[in-house]
Amino acid sequence: MLQKGAAMNDPTPQGLLGWLDGVLEVITLIGFIGMLLSTGGQVLFRYALEISVPWTEELARILFILTMFLGIAIAIREGEHIVVDFLLKKLPQKTQAVGQILYNTSILLFLGFLARGTLAMTRMTWGSYMIAIDWVRTGYLYLGEFVAILFMMFYVLLSIRENVTVLRTGGQP
Repeated sequence: MLQKGAAMNDPTPQGLLGWLDGVLEVITLIGFIGMLLSTGGQVLFRYALEISVPWTEELARILFILTMFLGIAIAIREGEHIVVDFLLKKLPQKTQAVGQILYNTSILLFLGFLARGTLAMTRMTWGSYMIAIDWVRTGYLYLGEFVAILFMMFYVLLSIRENVTVLRTGGQP
């Protein structure tokens, strides 16, 4: 297995994938810390200092949405998203692989529709700005969601590739 630190100097697809995984995790962590600081700052300013700072709530909401979408991509990559697969696990390995391919294909279709919708919303809201953070375009939020959906689609495609390998070889990916 490739170690994350070695991924920067490894030009192979596995090294690039490790680098991409690391970037995704860092961006997600930064978003989560920003959300935590924004929420904590809002509580501090509003209740301890009795000063209203309206942009902290909007920033926390934006970061929550983006962090959630990126976190879903990580969960898909790790195979930790919620799946009811107790019947599938009782089937032979090749049948499981076919079931996983069908399941992942349906997820890919759903993500395709979601990506299309976020692109449409990006275009429609590009000229409007957030209310409390008036220098941030609303379209940035939808563009961020689109990028996260691309990550999700990429990891679903990798999962489909693994299951196709199982079908071809009759064994583990």
